[in-house]
Amino acid sequence: MLFLKHILLLSILSISLYSHELKENYLQVDYNQTTEILNINLEVETRLLQQMYTLMDDNKNEIVSHKELRNHKQTLLDYVCDHISFYSKNQPLSLKDSNVTIHRNDDQTYMQVNKSFQGVSLHDLEVKYDLFFELEDTHKLFIHLNDNKGDFVLSKNLQYYKFSSSSMSQLDRLIVFVEEGIVHILDGLDHLLFILMLLIPVIALRSSYIQLLKIITVFSLAHSITLFISGFGLYTPNISFVESFIALSIFIVAALNFFKLYSHVNYKIVFFFGLMHGFGFANVLTVGQVSDTTSFLVALFGFNIGVEFGQIFVILLYLIPLHFIRDYQYKDKVIKVVTFATALISVVWFLQRIGVA
Repeated sequence: MLFLKHILLLSILSISLYSHELKENYLQVDYNQTTEILNINLEVETRLLQQMYTLMDDNKNEIVSHKELRNHKQTLLDYVCDHISFYSKNQPLSLKDSNVTIHRNDDQTYMQVNKSFQGVSLHDLEVKYDLFFELEDTHKLFIHLNDNKGDFVLSKNLQYYKFSSSSMSQLDRLIVFVEEGIVHILDGLDHLLFILMLLIPVIALRSSYIQLLKIITVFSLAHSITLFISGFGLYTPNISFVESFIALSIFIVAALNFFKLYSHVNYKIVFFFGLMHGFGFANVLTVGQVSDTTSFLVALFGFNIGVEFGQIFVILLYLIPLHFIRDYQYKDKVIKVVTFATALISVVWFLQRIGVA
C-alpha cells in the first residue's frame, strides 16, 4: 500500500503539468507556378509566447490580454523569426517585415504572420523550424501546400522540410495523418485517463473482454462521428467548453468507479461522453485548412484511423497490469487509489479550463 500512496502523491504533484491545450502551429503555403509568387501564412498559438514575455503584461495583472499582444507584435515577430527560416536557392527569405495580426480561433489566440515573395522557385524552397521546442517537446508545425502538393508535420525530432513542385500522393498524405493521429492520442493524457476509467468496471466486475470490446467500440463510434462533424464544419462547439466537459467526463466516470457504481458506466453514458471527446480530437484539424475536398477527406480519415490505432495500443498496454489486478486480493483498494487520483486530476483540469485555477 505504500507503493500506491506514492502513486497518489506523484499524481497530485503532477496534475498542473497536463492542462490540455492545442500544441500545434500551422503553416499554409500558396504558390503560383506561373507568376512565381509565394504566399506564406503562419498561424502561431500564443499560449507559450504569453508565458515567456511577462513584460507584455502592461497593466501588471498577470494576464496578457488580446490588446497587449497587439501592442507587442514586433517583439513576438522577432522571436518567431529567430525560430523559423525559409530559404530559396540557399538564400534566406526574411519574415522581418511581415504583416502580423492577432486573432481568436474559438477560444484560443493565434498570431498570424503573412508575407508574399516574388521570383521564388518552389522546387528550391526549404524551411527550418524549432519554434517552442525548447519549451514544449511535443509541439508541432502542420504544413499544407496548395494544389495537393503536400502536407507534412515538423517536430522536435524533424525540424527541416524541402518543398516539391510535384503533387503529393493521397497515400503519402494518409500516412502523415495516421501517424499524427497516433501521436495525438498518445500525447493526450486526458483521453488516456478516460479510456482507463472505461476499463475499470470490466476489471472490477471480472466481465468478459467481449464486454470491454463493446464499450470501446461505442466510444470509438461516438468520437468518430463528432470528429467528422467538426472536421466538415457542420458544427464546432466552443473549444474551452469541450475541453472543460472532457475533464468533467473523466471526473464523473472516475467517481462512479470510486463508489463502485460500475453499472452506470453503460453504453449511453460512454456514447455521450465519446461525442465530446471527438470534438476535442477535431481541434487539431480546425485551424489548418486543407481546401481540396479529396485531400481533406484523406487527412480527416487518416487522422481518425491514427487515433483508433493509438487507442488500441494504449488499451493493450493497460490490459497487461489490469489483467493481474483482476485476481489481486487488494484489487478494490487499488481501484480506489487509481480512481481517486484520476478524479482529483480531472478536477484540477476542469478548474484550469474554466479559468479558475
